Amino acid sequence: MKQGLRLALVFALYAVIFVVCTWPLLPNATSSFLAVPGRDSFQFFWNAWHFRQAAVHGHNPYHTDWLFFPRGTWLVMHAYTPVLGILGTVLGSELLGVNVGLWLSFALSGTGAYVLARRWLHSPVLGLLAGFVFAFSPFKLQRLPEHYNLVLTATVPFYVLALLQAFAWQEGRWLPAVRSWRAVAACAVLGVVTLFSDYYVLFGLLYFTLAYAAWFGLRIGRIRWRAWRTWAWLGAGLLASHVLIKQLRHAGLDTNGGFWWGGDVVAFFLPPPTSRWLAFEWAARLHANPDVFNTPGSVENTLFVGYALPALAIGLWVARYWRAAAWHQDPLGRPLAWVLGVLLLLTVPGLRIYGHEWLNLPTSVLHFVPFFNNIRCPTRWIMLVGLVLPIVSLGALEAAWRGRLRPATQTGLGLLLCAVVAVEYWPRPYHRAALAAVPAVYQQVRHLAGTSLIPVPLGVQDGHRRVGDMATEQLFYQAVHRKKLPGGYVSRVSPALFQGLEQDAVLSAVLRVQSDPAAVNQAAPTPAQLQDFLRTYDPAAFVFDPAYARQPVRAYVRRLFEPLGFTEEEEVGGYVLLRRPARR
Repeated sequence: MKQGLRLALVFALYAVIFVVCTWPLLPNATSSFLAVPGRDSFQFFWNAWHFRQAAVHGHNPYHTDWLFFPRGTWLVMHAYTPVLGILGTVLGSELLGVNVGLWLSFALSGTGAYVLARRWLHSPVLGLLAGFVFAFSPFKLQRLPEHYNLVLTATVPFYVLALLQAFAWQEGRWLPAVRSWRAVAACAVLGVVTLFSDYYVLFGLLYFTLAYAAWFGLRIGRIRWRAWRTWAWLGAGLLASHVLIKQLRHAGLDTNGGFWWGGDVVAFFLPPPTSRWLAFEWAARLHANPDVFNTPGSVENTLFVGYALPALAIGLWVARYWRAAAWHQDPLGRPLAWVLGVLLLLTVPGLRIYGHEWLNLPTSVLHFVPFFNNIRCPTRWIMLVGLVLPIVSLGALEAAWRGRLRPATQTGLGLLLCAVVAVEYWPRPYHRAALAAVPAVYQQVRHLAGTSLIPVPLGVQDGHRRVGDMATEQLFYQAVHRKKLPGGYVSRVSPALFQGLEQDAVLSAVLRVQSDPAAVNQAAPTPAQLQDFLRTYDPAAFVFDPAYARQPVRAYVRRLFEPLGFTEEEEVGGYVLLRRPARR
């Protein structure tokens, strides 16, 4: 079979798996998207919508005043995923851009991992399994309806392939010689595409490259692991790094939450709650246990890669089949076991076991380095473990089978292993957010005169801080009502924007009353401040969420703005709309 046709069939297989996992998304791809109510998925839909709006109207897509109106904010440090916005612009639909982008990412991730794995795996079945593990790992399937940026991994295996072709590596040298400038250019292009996908994935490429280069630069392959001095030096190094990092932590150096968000070894054995077949009751209790996890119930606790592959890797390492694996016989494949170890250490900067930290690992020094410590969720490096672990474990499995089992038996056992991993990974059905389910009140707001919409509750939020209550669904609703919002939610918000909300006489008063109904009797904004508010924001309407429609904040806002013409109030599907009377 020709290589092109083979890869097309491989791509089609992973594409079909994505369709089956997410069904019935396919027939609703132009009207809905995968989402978790109240979570970040609405932010990524907004990203694609905003990018398309900016591109169509010739505006800078990295700045917006649709949120935090009228000041606006930059989106450079936001998890913006412009690659999905570009697709939405080309396809003429942000919904289609998001859904096609995710579909392509999963299918290409699997195809690239298959090609990389087949460099060392002889069995097509095991190669397909390696592609499935990387593309559909529990880490990615759990984040699929929530953190779109973290599943845009299509470039990763192709980057590794280009890296292997680009350079000639030598022991004792950190910097390799260039072997192919074309492959170097491919690395650069893939890096740029990754930059437009997600900075975590981009840093994943960087960390993979550094770990790979370290194997040659530190002469890891020359270490004599049977010598007692090796273990003595290793123990002394771990002790020294533990003490040093402990002192750095006590000195109060900012780690940007890296240790707090660090993983727990228990999480490697804990199936995610989105698992279709392994979401056991004991796992749910453990997942929500605050004595084990700093963030009980958080998606960031996921380190699960299944039971079968880790068990294979450990068992075949003990049986010494790693050395006989094809990747170990290849000078360019030999660093993979070392890279796998480094990636695993990165996920647990403080070696936590059932909620107790035992050791500060040397890799945790990254969390003290400014800029680098913006990568503050170490558990996310498990995405790269899903690329390397199958190659290492399945390569050793092939070495164990070689000369012992007939090809037909190997294929049968390979298919059985595929079925086991599929059961371990398969997700529950996903929730979808649909245009048809957007509350009708926002359709009405779209036709009202005015620049902005003032939702109640209102708030400002980023990855570190929250003031008020910014419902993430508001980002989705904005694509329907097309009005600008005084608050917002992006990954990084300037302190000035938080201060702006708290210092605005009108918005801060509404914020106080929505949070504390007793504040309704405090001093109200002056008539001059109210007039200035109308000139600045030009509100089309106020919309009260059903949870606030019977709260004192509703009467408070009406009392403030009724003298200014906002006299018409109606209930629409549980929401309350306050606006000026329609002109006749």
